[in-house]
Amino acid sequence: MAENLRMSLLVRITGRDGEHELPVTSDQPEHEELTRFLNRQGPYAMTWIRLVSGEYVRYDHFVSVRIAD
Repeated sequence: MAENLRMSLLVRITGRDGEHELPVTSDQPEHEELTRFLNRQGPYAMTWIRLVSGEYVRYDHFVSVRIAD
């Protein structure tokens, strides 16, 4: 089953250059999805968060997040 990506969040990770993309499959408005990420709700409540690349990163290694343009 393919994921229905409507938007994405871009994160910076401790010790890495550049931004990395988080997949978002929610039907939530962009700012509500960002709030869910910041409040560690839904899929963001997990210790390990999957990037679009398929790699898993610990939530506490994220240093910034923004909505992709």
